[in-house]
Amino acid sequence: MKVSSLQRQHVHAYIISSLKKEMPSMFGKDNKKKELVNNLGEIYARIEREHQISPGDFPNLRKMQDQLQAQDFSKFQPLKSKLLETVEDMLANDIAQLMVLVRQEESQRPTQMVKGGAFEGTLHGPFGHGYGEGAGEGIDDAEWVVARDKPMYDEIFYTLSPVDGKITGANAKKEMVRSKLPNTVLGKIWKLADIDKDGMLDDEEFALANHLIKVKLEGHELPNELPSHLLPPSKRKVTE
Repeated sequence: MKVSSLQRQHVHAYIISSLKKEMPSMFGKDNKKKELVNNLGEIYARIEREHQISPGDFPNLRKMQDQLQAQDFSKFQPLKSKLLETVEDMLANDIAQLMVLVRQEESQRPTQMVKGGAFEGTLHGPFGHGYGEGAGEGIDDAEWVVARDKPMYDEIFYTLSPVDGKITGANAKKEMVRSKLPNTVLGKIWKLADIDKDGMLDDEEFALANHLIKVKLEGHELPNELPSHLLPPSKRKVTE
């Protein structure tokens, strides 16, 4: 089972359990159900806060509200704490240990340079493990890969009080911590995204930071140094 699928089931269990707890045993079930569906966003926020779950792991709010309209909340099964503990342990330990073993196995494989043809001088060319995925996405594209989602990131950027086209580290942090990634990871992302090292982010650097957050949340590793294809277009002369 994929990690993302396991996480979604984990979150769904908390949602269903919360709805079950709130339902009256006898009278007023229909009115309470309407109230709970209307206030589902508040339930999401409480679960996120109490269980330190990333907002990105929750199902789409509007879609979930529509689906719940047809459900009988009184028939929901109560949360099985033992099962939930097992799932949490898998998410926290087993999968993490598995990823460590996979990386160890990959690091022990002998590396061979590709010789001849279009892939001269590379380890595995486009056939290498992870090529074109994670931080490597868009490596062969003419367009900056971050530009695909930049309009969405720009909307957030302009709510963070930019001055002279840049936002402060403090304002950037307010948005970045919403990812629920550890501060050590966010610190690494900041170092990669703050291209000119001025302690602030312009719109391109902010978009890059969010792209790297997305890469990490999707389960990929972050690069130690920013790949050239991820450099914002306006910053490429800075690093040349």
